[in-house]
Amino acid sequence: MGVGSDGSPASVGPHALPDHSQRAVPSLGHATPAPTSVTGAERALRWSVQGASLPLGWEPIAEALPQLERIVAEPHGLWVWLRAGYSWRNDAEAVREGLALMIAEAAPHLAEFESQIGVDRRVEAVRLAATDVIDGDLAPYIASHGGKVHIVGVEWGDAGPVVSVEFAGACKGCELSEVTLHLRIEKALAKRIPALAEVRDATPRTAPRLFQGLFRRPPVSSS
Repeated sequence: MGVGSDGSPASVGPHALPDHSQRAVPSLGHATPAPTSVTGAERALRWSVQGASLPLGWEPIAEALPQLERIVAEPHGLWVWLRAGYSWRNDAEAVREGLALMIAEAAPHLAEFESQIGVDRRVEAVRLAATDVIDGDLAPYIASHGGKVHIVGVEWGDAGPVVSVEFAGACKGCELSEVTLHLRIEKALAKRIPALAEVRDATPRTAPRLFQGLFRRPPVSSS
């Protein structure tokens, strides 16, 4: 490590960290309604986030946004719930402006925030994202096959979060459910939660699965 002109330590070399002005700053994208299976769905929206990733499970307290009851972050999204007495029709624009300012101001401190987040909050954020993928984004695809998929558990394993699901309807016992599990659900959720270890089929079965494990993603690198 070198020394700056004022005598303070200066980072040098290819691995030196950029200063705050050079770091990517997260920015707010579009908002989508929460699936009805999310608690408080009628008061909730999910805003997409571009640029820098947010800490998984971060729950900022936005004092400048009295309209909001709660905020939960995933890497590329912010879940927000309105307090009673407010409506998205009247307050969406003010909330959007406040959220955009909040994440811009928080950008230099995101690594610090991430180190303070417990496993329970991370698991809850993973469950929210998984619910949005299964009951939101992929719901038309799953329904078109006459099937249903239920989340039965989310845990944080040694390799990262593991989401367990059960198939029902036409998907239960169907060998092609492995395709839905890994090439649809797991692939979509991994885009939302890069740390995802696995989406696991917990459906009770009486016979071995023909394609078990064939379409799984490679293990997430720990490097």
